[in-house]
Amino acid sequence: MRSLRAWLDASPLSTLALDLVREATGHPQPLEAIRPQRPAALPSGRRIAFWSLVGGVGGSTLAALVAHRSAGAGRPPLLVDLDRWAPSLALRAGLQGASVADALLRPGRERECVSRWRDVPFLPAAPGLASVFEGVRIVALLERAGGDGPVVIDLGTGPDALDALVLGSLDRLCVVVGHRAAQLQAAFCAIPLLRDVTCPVGLVTVGVSADDADRIGSRLPWPHLAAIPFDAYLANDEFAARAPTMAAVDRLIRACT
Repeated sequence: MRSLRAWLDASPLSTLALDLVREATGHPQPLEAIRPQRPAALPSGRRIAFWSLVGGVGGSTLAALVAHRSAGAGRPPLLVDLDRWAPSLALRAGLQGASVADALLRPGRERECVSRWRDVPFLPAAPGLASVFEGVRIVALLERAGGDGPVVIDLGTGPDALDALVLGSLDRLCVVVGHRAAQLQAAFCAIPLLRDVTCPVGLVTVGVSADDADRIGSRLPWPHLAAIPFDAYLANDEFAARAPTMAAVDRLIRACT
């Protein structure tokens, strides 16, 4: 056994294995011990939402990651997709169930429309939600369907996603900013749109280095809640994540508590 171990340590396989472990964990040289980290949980009653001015930044993915991470900590939030034009979370979940539009037609029975995405209660959006979207009814739906538990909302993109009544019911609006020039420009264009928002606003950067995230955060008026590193799994839309990504999601959850 010792001779086999010595041979493996001296072979190129050992270097390849260490490189793979470092890539998966995000730990640089020297390789640190991997310590299991308990997921962070959203407090009961906490209501947070994710939004960006343009699409393709990662807001929907981040909303789902936060919801699943909190569920892993034993406090699953209600995940609601309020994207009026391009709802994507139902496709990610592979579910065909009742939608927000269906729940709006059942006042007082909204919880009957809630499905489950693994351990997360889930209420997807539907094409055509824009035609029936009313802030008063949406807020009432969130209160009745969410109950006393936490709620995570994907608001989607664009100025029309910033409904004043819905924003007024939030504990935190997370503005998601990517690394591309158009996404950065959109973040600066979003400043006047959020100037009179009544809920606390925070910034989440996605796919940038820590230094770049700090530079972006210093130029925008909102507190920088977390920097989500580039993750090839998320970039490929595989809905898996590396350890550094999950650690960043935990920091985001704690910043929203």
